[in-house]
Amino acid sequence: MPQRPKALEPSRSARAWFGAELRHWRETRRLSQDALGALVHVSGDLISKIEKGHRPCKPDLAAALDAVLGTGGVLSRGLEHVDRDADKKPSDADKLAVSTSGSRATKPATLSPPVAAADERRPIGPEVDAATLGSAMTLMSGEVRVACRTTDGRIAFVTMPRRKLLRSVTAVAGATLLPAPGAPSNVPSTKPWSAGLLASDVHPVENFRALRRSLVECDNFLGPRNVVAVGQDHICQIQKLRQETSGRDRQDLMQVQAEYAEFCSWLYQDSGDFRAAQYWADRAIEWSIVAGAHDLTIYTMARKAQLAGDMRDPLDTVDLAEAAQRIAPPRSRLSAMGAVYGAHGHALRGDERASRNAFDQAFEVLAGPDVDETFRGRWLDASYVEAQRARSLSALGNHRDAVSGFESAIRALPASYRRDRGVYLARAAVAQLHANGPEPAAVSGSAALAIAAATGSARIFTELAVLDAKMQRWASVTEVAEFREALDNVMLHEV
Repeated sequence: MPQRPKALEPSRSARAWFGAELRHWRETRRLSQDALGALVHVSGDLISKIEKGHRPCKPDLAAALDAVLGTGGVLSRGLEHVDRDADKKPSDADKLAVSTSGSRATKPATLSPPVAAADERRPIGPEVDAATLGSAMTLMSGEVRVACRTTDGRIAFVTMPRRKLLRSVTAVAGATLLPAPGAPSNVPSTKPWSAGLLASDVHPVENFRALRRSLVECDNFLGPRNVVAVGQDHICQIQKLRQETSGRDRQDLMQVQAEYAEFCSWLYQDSGDFRAAQYWADRAIEWSIVAGAHDLTIYTMARKAQLAGDMRDPLDTVDLAEAAQRIAPPRSRLSAMGAVYGAHGHALRGDERASRNAFDQAFEVLAGPDVDETFRGRWLDASYVEAQRARSLSALGNHRDAVSGFESAIRALPASYRRDRGVYLARAAVAQLHANGPEPAAVSGSAALAIAAATGSARIFTELAVLDAKMQRWASVTEVAEFREALDNVMLHEV
């Protein structure tokens, strides 16, 4: 009887992620390790070792695997991260420990290979890739990523085992809100009643869609760390249900499964675990194609462009956004999504004219009388586009107009969009520092920090880390000192 393949942990390290991705594509093509090895002229044993993360994959082999498996270059692109990250070892990060109520505990923190582990102890500023940052959020590996203040005043982001953090932290607000394993939660789960879903008077597709809407509302207010585990549990339940159905029911369940995968991608993106976000976005596209959900495929492609923008990859941002626009219906809300995220890619490349034209295109589509009313991306309105344009203006150095744009977008936000308010406030604070000085920037930063501590949003913490680095020269200003002290109170400290 064949041995069951060892379960892989994609977020354990960059090399482990690569191995899991290789196994996914191999199994999708229904190839054994020996069969795949024969196609690329290596042994099946080598394929096995690469999948388990025991052996590195060379670039020429990755290219051959891409060609044989038809991945579109996923493995070759992923190998760039592996080459940069896989062999980095935790060293002086072990000196980071928890500071509680003025004392410093001795629980070590370790660097996180799963999230692009480029030198995490560099000063955090505008030149730092946002993919290296995170917050107090449970990662796909079950570890927790937290912000730490080093002895020379910089901020580094490290990963700790969840149990150690929960045992040792009592004064770190961003960590204490993490629910303990097995703790009661208000987030909906399917486990108590999933076995009876098929017999329910409500179709399981509608049940899961209603649950997903509840999770979206929880995420808007509470942030991703309270939601992501439940979202993944729902995917497992859907996969089990698909085994018991056929025909249209199974196809509809596949579409819901794809919707959940896209949602999990978003949750991991907001948590700072970009590799896990990419993994789930790829699954969402694959499953949406199988389900024949063309609009969801377009939507997820546009969301991949947004993710690339958060990772500060301008070329992928533009290319993915343009791909979404090509397959979207003309003058549709989905095409406007592509235009918005492509505009930010142009801004990251320093192309102000292309960025402005793309934003104008998005505004024109949304203002038109014939804009489609698809439920995908209904949140995309003029105020959202204004916030994204403000972000791009700041990236281009036009901080004064960026401040005005952020203020307009914040005023228009619904009260339930608490986490988005925190993101806008944090980004506005960086622009305010350049346009209006340290005092208003510190005030906005403090307001954003309160939301960051409550939600664990890495997007907010990333912007606040940039703000903190920029404001060091004004450390004696009262508002700045208060902001930095509050930031210290939600971080670990190096000893």
